Amino acid sequence: MNRRQRGLLVEIEQEALDESKPLSSVLRKCVVLGGHSSSAELREWATRELRGYDGVATDDLPAYRRIPAPIQVNALLGATNVRGQRISPSELPEFARSEVKEEVALRNGIGEVEALAQRYETSGEHAHLSIPGGLELTRLMDAASGNMFQRITDIYWSVSPAALRGLADQVRTTVVELVAELRAAMPDDQQIPTPDQMDHALHVVVHGDRARVNVTAAQASGGASSSVGQQSDDEAPFWTQSRRIGAAVVGFATMVGTGAALWPLLVK
Repeated sequence: MNRRQRGLLVEIEQEALDESKPLSSVLRKCVVLGGHSSSAELREWATRELRGYDGVATDDLPAYRRIPAPIQVNALLGATNVRGQRISPSELPEFARSEVKEEVALRNGIGEVEALAQRYETSGEHAHLSIPGGLELTRLMDAASGNMFQRITDIYWSVSPAALRGLADQVRTTVVELVAELRAAMPDDQQIPTPDQMDHALHVVVHGDRARVNVTAAQASGGASSSVGQQSDDEAPFWTQSRRIGAAVVGFATMVGTGAALWPLLVK
């Protein structure tokens, strides 16, 4: 066993405790530790945090990646420019109310999350993350208002820099807790955890009440293949169901079905 292997857990601990160190570096070392300890779960969790959770269902995301965020709109009311008007999900078209909530699922890699947090901490503003299918939603809301002088220009989630930083802090804390669990389980003369020790630590720290990661669902990454079953009408997301609403929403699924699974774009 070489010096780097002997010191790997120590390096992870030191960098996780040093808030000046980017989380990407810590997580890459967690991937390496997962290799040395034959832990597919640690490699999977750390890789997801590095690369992001695209394609993972919202319910299968770690809880810390689902954060409260009010829904806001920018609009023109005649000659008046309204910005940052908060609305309730009940003001959305009926078919979207159960899907668009005052909560946003942040799927991007941790490096992007930290960069966004720093950007908006510096500017003192909130991040505006666009809602999938927002263009069609705004058209329907304008039509339902009956006000010919109203035009909603943007609909988005407003996310505070503190929430973004808090997400990153949760990941850092998870790594620290993981190291603590491993140290408690490993004898003083042991340098690399066994698979059983790692599985136990992951069960306590990652798969506890704070977070749940669906490891199996991610096996399609890295060139592997997977199959996806067809959803029934009742299971389909609102941007697919909307095709059954009527002529006013024809084409809605085609426009937003692809982007709905991805990180929402920043509203300029």
